[in-house]
Amino acid sequence: MRIVVIAVILLSLASCGRKETWTKEALVNKCLKSFNEKNEKEKIFSSLQIGQLCDCVAEKMKNNYKSGADADKDEEGAKKIGQDCATEVMSK
Repeated sequence: MRIVVIAVILLSLASCGRKETWTKEALVNKCLKSFNEKNEKEKIFSSLQIGQLCDCVAEKMKNNYKSGADADKDEEGAKKIGQDCATEVMSK
């Protein structure tokens, strides 16, 4: 279930990249807003884990893609980033 939630967040992150500046800060803010809304219903992650997850995802998205459009083209790669970050955060 966590992977599904993360995939939804990643897709919204990539989509928002076209509207906002493609910066880590913009990606983290969008992730936090979106993830907190989703997590309200699911209660999957703690607030600390959400922060760590969004920071990890934003960093990797920024490093791997030049824009939201680039991330949109590589849906599988973006999902992998989410999975990797979730595994990293959950193992702490």
